[in-house]
Order: sequence, then C-alpha cells, then structure tokens
Amino acid sequence: MISVAELDKLRETLSHPYLVELLDALSRRPRTVAELDDIGGGYRSVVRGLRRLAAHGLVFGDGAGSLDQRYPATETFALTGLGLRTATMLSRQDTWEALYEDAFDDGSPDRSDPPRKRK
Repeated sequence: MISVAELDKLRETLSHPYLVELLDALSRRPRTVAELDDIGGGYRSVVRGLRRLAAHGLVFGDGAGSLDQRYPATETFALTGLGLRTATMLSRQDTWEALYEDAFDDGSPDRSDPPRKRK
C-alpha cells in the first residue's frame, strides 16, 4: 500500500508534462537526450522534464555540470534507485487508482455494489 506522503509527492512530481513518459522510457534502459526526444514535446520539453526529475532525485546524467545547463543530445540519463522505485509504482494499477480516487469521489455512496436485500 502506498502512503499518503508518497502519493502527495507523486502528484506534485507528475503534475508536469511528459514526466511519466520520461520515467517509462528510462525504466527500460538509460537513454540519450536525442533518444528521449521522440516522446513528444521536443528538446525543450525533454530537457525541462529531465531537470525536474533530476531535482527530485529520480534521474541522473553522465555529464558534469549543473541542472540548468544545456544538455547535449548525446548526454545519457538513467533512473536512480528512487526513480526505478517510482517507475515501478507507476506501473501498478493500484497506484493510479490511489492517485485519482479522490478526484472521482463526490461523497455519494458507491453505486457499483448492488443494493443488499433486507430480510
């Protein structure tokens, strides 16, 4: 079961475009910036996403320098241990249900359960 703190951190991290796609791509193997460019959004979106993921400790690059530098297309990024754990959590249906369950909860009774017959 995922904790409330983990859910809140995931929501904040994943509220930005292309981060789920970047995590998914990097969960299979390390990739260069050029290889990640095909997830959509172009170079700027990929770099912006990589910076956010690196700031959260989810990815690291093989180049030296700060997060605000321009990344060459040949720089390779990989998931950290925390990034791998996050990608694994995101591959589970129960994580997505937990992330969005309050978005669909309007306070009314669950109508998916059939009414019980009274004796």
